[in-house]
Amino acid sequence: MAPPSNITIDDSLWPLLVLRFSGTPTNQQFEEYMARRGNYLARNQKHTLIYDTVSFSVLTGEQRQRQINWLKEHKEPLQKLSLGSALIITSPVVRLLLSGILHFSQAATPYHAARSLPDAANWCAGRLASAGLFVEAQRVRTHFGMTPREGTG
Repeated sequence: MAPPSNITIDDSLWPLLVLRFSGTPTNQQFEEYMARRGNYLARNQKHTLIYDTVSFSVLTGEQRQRQINWLKEHKEPLQKLSLGSALIITSPVVRLLLSGILHFSQAATPYHAARSLPDAANWCAGRLASAGLFVEAQRVRTHFGMTPREGTG
Protein backbone atom coordinates (compact mmCIF):
# COMPACT_ATOMS: atom_id res chain seq x y z
CA MET A 1 0.00 0.00 0.00
CA ALA A 2 1.34 3.43 -0.95
CA PRO A 3 2.01 5.90 1.87
CA PRO A 4 -0.54 8.71 2.24
CA SER A 5 0.24 11.71 0.08
CA ASN A 6 -0.05 15.35 0.93
CA ILE A 7 1.36 18.74 0.01
CA THR A 8 1.10 21.43 2.66
CA ILE A 9 2.07 25.07 2.35
CA ASP A 10 2.82 27.04 5.50
CA ASP A 11 2.96 30.79 4.93
CA SER A 12 2.91 31.79 8.61
CA LEU A 13 6.47 33.15 8.26
CA TRP A 14 5.86 34.98 4.96
CA PRO A 15 7.98 35.95 3.04
CA LEU A 16 9.16 32.41 3.77
CA LEU A 17 7.02 29.58 2.43
CA VAL A 18 7.51 26.11 3.87
CA LEU A 19 6.26 23.41 1.51
CA ARG A 20 6.04 19.85 2.82
CA PHE A 21 5.62 16.94 0.45
CA SER A 22 4.73 13.45 1.63
CA GLY A 23 4.17 10.33 -0.41
CA THR A 24 3.49 10.71 -4.12
CA PRO A 25 0.90 13.43 -4.67
CA THR A 26 -2.17 12.78 -6.77
CA ASN A 27 -2.48 14.84 -9.94
CA GLN A 28 -5.22 16.86 -8.26
CA GLN A 29 -3.02 17.60 -5.23
CA PHE A 30 -0.17 18.57 -7.52
CA GLU A 31 -2.34 20.92 -9.61
CA GLU A 32 -3.70 22.53 -6.43
CA TYR A 33 -0.12 23.05 -5.23
CA MET A 34 0.85 24.63 -8.57
CA ALA A 35 -2.17 26.96 -8.43
CA ARG A 36 -1.36 28.03 -4.86
CA ARG A 37 2.27 28.60 -5.78
CA GLY A 38 1.04 30.83 -8.61
CA ASN A 39 -1.11 32.77 -6.13
CA TYR A 40 1.96 33.53 -4.03
CA LEU A 41 3.78 34.81 -7.11
CA ALA A 42 0.76 37.02 -7.84
CA ARG A 43 1.43 38.84 -4.54
CA ASN A 44 4.38 40.41 -6.36
CA GLN A 45 6.56 40.22 -3.22
CA LYS A 46 10.08 38.87 -2.81
CA HIS A 47 10.15 35.59 -0.88
CA THR A 48 12.08 32.39 -0.17
CA LEU A 49 10.96 28.79 -0.03
CA ILE A 50 11.78 25.66 1.89
CA TYR A 51 10.84 22.40 0.19
CA ASP A 52 10.72 19.66 2.83
CA THR A 53 10.93 16.35 0.97
CA VAL A 54 11.94 14.12 3.89
CA SER A 55 8.68 12.11 3.65
CA PHE A 56 8.36 12.51 -0.10
CA SER A 57 8.34 9.54 -2.47
CA VAL A 58 8.49 10.77 -6.05
CA LEU A 59 6.59 12.75 -8.67
CA THR A 60 5.09 10.88 -11.57
CA GLY A 61 6.58 11.48 -15.02
CA GLU A 62 3.55 13.60 -15.90
CA GLN A 63 3.99 15.69 -12.75
CA ARG A 64 7.72 16.17 -13.41
CA GLN A 65 6.93 17.44 -16.91
CA ARG A 66 4.19 19.70 -15.52
CA GLN A 67 6.69 21.11 -12.99
CA ILE A 68 9.26 21.77 -15.73
CA ASN A 69 6.65 23.52 -17.87
CA TRP A 70 5.38 25.58 -14.93
CA LEU A 71 8.90 26.73 -14.06
CA LYS A 72 9.49 27.75 -17.67
CA GLU A 73 6.12 29.54 -17.88
CA HIS A 74 6.84 31.50 -14.70
CA LYS A 75 10.53 32.12 -15.27
CA GLU A 76 10.30 35.95 -15.30
CA PRO A 77 8.28 36.38 -12.08
CA LEU A 78 10.40 33.70 -10.40
CA GLN A 79 13.59 35.57 -11.33
CA LYS A 80 12.11 38.80 -10.04
CA LEU A 81 10.43 37.58 -6.85
CA SER A 82 12.00 34.34 -5.64
CA LEU A 83 15.12 34.94 -3.56
CA GLY A 84 15.84 31.22 -3.67
CA SER A 85 14.75 27.81 -2.50
CA ALA A 86 16.24 25.52 0.10
CA LEU A 87 15.47 21.88 -0.56
CA ILE A 88 15.65 19.37 2.27
CA ILE A 89 16.52 16.18 0.44
CA THR A 90 17.56 12.98 2.15
CA SER A 91 16.71 10.57 -0.67
CA PRO A 92 19.25 9.99 -3.44
CA VAL A 93 16.37 9.25 -5.86
CA VAL A 94 14.63 12.55 -5.08
CA ARG A 95 17.97 14.38 -5.39
CA LEU A 96 18.51 12.86 -8.83
CA LEU A 97 14.97 13.70 -9.99
CA LEU A 98 15.31 17.26 -8.72
CA SER A 99 18.60 17.62 -10.54
CA GLY A 100 16.82 16.64 -13.76
CA ILE A 101 13.94 19.07 -13.18
CA LEU A 102 16.33 21.94 -12.46
CA HIS A 103 18.39 21.11 -15.53
CA PHE A 104 15.46 20.90 -17.95
CA SER A 105 13.64 23.92 -16.51
CA GLN A 106 16.83 26.00 -16.57
CA ALA A 107 16.30 27.05 -12.95
CA ALA A 108 15.90 30.81 -12.70
CA THR A 109 16.65 31.22 -9.01
CA PRO A 110 19.34 30.17 -6.52
CA TYR A 111 18.83 26.99 -4.58
CA HIS A 112 20.49 25.20 -1.69
CA ALA A 113 20.44 21.47 -0.98
CA ALA A 114 19.90 21.40 2.78
CA ARG A 115 20.36 18.47 5.14
CA SER A 116 17.87 19.67 7.76
CA LEU A 117 15.09 22.16 8.41
CA PRO A 118 17.35 24.46 10.50
CA ASP A 119 19.97 24.42 7.72
CA ALA A 120 17.29 25.31 5.16
CA ALA A 121 15.80 28.04 7.38
CA ASN A 122 19.22 29.56 8.03
CA TRP A 123 19.98 29.70 4.30
CA CYS A 124 16.59 31.29 3.57
CA ALA A 125 17.06 33.82 6.37
CA GLY A 126 20.38 34.77 4.81
CA ARG A 127 18.71 35.26 1.43
CA LEU A 128 16.03 37.46 3.04
CA ALA A 129 18.64 39.53 4.84
CA SER A 130 20.71 39.96 1.68
CA ALA A 131 17.59 41.43 0.02
CA GLY A 132 17.19 43.94 2.87
CA LEU A 133 14.40 42.04 4.62
CA PHE A 134 16.20 42.10 7.97
CA VAL A 135 13.16 41.95 10.26
CA GLU A 136 11.73 39.04 8.31
CA ALA A 137 15.08 37.22 8.34
CA GLN A 138 15.34 37.63 12.10
CA ARG A 139 11.77 36.38 12.57
CA VAL A 140 12.69 33.21 10.65
CA ARG A 141 15.86 32.73 12.71
CA THR A 142 13.98 33.23 15.95
CA HIS A 143 11.20 30.85 14.94
CA PHE A 144 13.69 28.09 14.17
CA GLY A 145 15.68 28.69 17.37
CA MET A 146 18.78 30.16 15.81
CA THR A 147 20.95 32.51 17.77
CA PRO A 148 19.88 36.09 17.08
CA ARG A 149 22.43 38.02 15.09
CA GLU A 150 23.62 41.46 15.91
CA GLY A 151 23.52 44.22 13.34
CA THR A 152 21.77 44.01 10.01
CA GLY A 153 20.80 40.41 9.65
